[in-house]
Amino acid sequence: MKIKTPLITLLAGAALGVILLVASMLATPTAATRYTPIGTPTSASTVAPPSPTPTARAVVNAPARADYAGEVHGGGASVAISIHGSRAIAYVCNGSVIEAWLKGIAAGGRLIMTGKNRARLSATYKPKQAVGHVVAHGVRYTFSAPVVHKPSGLYQAIAVVRGAKIKAGWIVLSDGSQVGSLEPKADAAAPTATQAPVLDVATGTARDGSTVLVATPISGVTGSGFNQQ
Repeated sequence: MKIKTPLITLLAGAALGVILLVASMLATPTAATRYTPIGTPTSASTVAPPSPTPTARAVVNAPARADYAGEVHGGGASVAISIHGSRAIAYVCNGSVIEAWLKGIAAGGRLIMTGKNRARLSATYKPKQAVGHVVAHGVRYTFSAPVVHKPSGLYQAIAVVRGAKIKAGWIVLSDGSQVGSLEPKADAAAPTATQAPVLDVATGTARDGSTVLVATPISGVTGSGFNQQ
């Protein structure tokens, strides 16, 4: 049987076109192949996850609730800090003239706190200790206060005697030693703090003359005492 010449020509042209198209596809790289550097991983499973940023590590290492207490470097005073969530309370005193209460924000392992008479505290805190400095009555102290547990920590007592408010604070260290101060009364001739009477941690009381002071523990772990501040 004879095949017409035009049909043969048409089939040959179509076959040639297919061959040229396939050759062009094999010779021309895709955009992804063209711009992928040698050695770049192409599988998601081979890509290492990004390492945590310093900020993320600081948040992970910072406890949400903690209590710290210790002597300042060089002695002469003690400092206590309680952290409950984003709130923080601190107290520094030397048992007589120098004493200050401070409040502030705890976030990402860092503390920024302020108090009356330009008292201020700046520190970093981790599960085992808080490290920083505090300024009270113009005196700057540095400290490394370890974490403590009850009955160690921070205590406060407030009483009203003959219309005058008495406010006392105590810092009880892990070895059982303590230091405390009484804030000066509003009508006091000498506007300076005085040494607080010894606190009985078993009963939570101290006696100032005929006045019995009932102390409240301020603890970041339990949150007690935070509402009084």
